[in-house]
Amino acid sequence: MQQAQFDQFVTERTKIVVTDPQKPFVDLGLDSLGFLNLVMAVEEQFGIELDPDDLANPELATPAGLRAYAASRSTE
Repeated sequence: MQQAQFDQFVTERTKIVVTDPQKPFVDLGLDSLGFLNLVMAVEEQFGIELDPDDLANPELATPAGLRAYAASRSTE
């Protein structure tokens, strides 16, 4: 999934608009519950399970980082 497609995926599931994929989700207006819901949607979409320890990784705090992480673990 390309970044623009992932950004649309994020918007459809969270109702936030990704204006900059390098900007942290919190700065885009996504709260912690919204982030957890997004993580569950990403797991389902990519057929992966995110390690709970990885959720503290600051690289996953942005749309670009979360997409790269999910894509690197996806078998699809």
